[in-house]
Amino acid sequence: MVSRKQLGTAFGELFIVILGVMIALAADSWREDLQEAQIASEYLDRLNRDVSAGLKVLANERARYVEVRRAAKMVFSTLDGELEAANDQSLAANFIVAAQTGFDREEMASDVTYNELVVSGRLNLIEDHSIRESVVAYYRGAQRLAFGLQSLPRVNYVVGALTGYLPVEYSSFGEELTAGDRARIMEALKNDPQLVRNIRQLHSELTFHDRLFESLIAQGQHLLTLME
Repeated sequence: MVSRKQLGTAFGELFIVILGVMIALAADSWREDLQEAQIASEYLDRLNRDVSAGLKVLANERARYVEVRRAAKMVFSTLDGELEAANDQSLAANFIVAAQTGFDREEMASDVTYNELVVSGRLNLIEDHSIRESVVAYYRGAQRLAFGLQSLPRVNYVVGALTGYLPVEYSSFGEELTAGDRARIMEALKNDPQLVRNIRQLHSELTFHDRLFESLIAQGQHLLTLME
């Protein structure tokens, strides 16, 4: 028969074992929480750098598209007689600027860290709800903007078809617009109504996208403030 003393000793030993297990589990949980907090902090630092870099690209891209929109308006306004007739060289040059609509800059929003968080399922490591929501809203807004810019009327392809060069080759690589190139551009502007409609549409869509640029830049700046 087990004595009370033996029973008490057994319960005491069992309590010590249970207490040790609980302490070990608590220590493991604490270490995991600490590791997750460190990982979350590293992700926030990376997001801060990404958004800061992305905002600089967004500002530059917005300025570029503002110039594209200005040139597009100048082209169709001149053709409509709303502006004083420009010489062929000026009109063709503005058409070249208006045709610089290709958008292939994947680094616009610097989304490497965000994509890693989403793919790895670690987005919830960012415990602050307002920061997490702002991160998602910012990058989804960037995706919408990029998709919209990729869907702009492809006026740039017309330049390639008419001259053999894409607009970027004139603006960035020093190609010169020859008299023959200019004559072909002027003929297209005067005799291709679809091209002029595309230029009008380009201007209209860029007016809308400029508001998206403005909104996205404001979102990014707000996100940086939250992550400070």
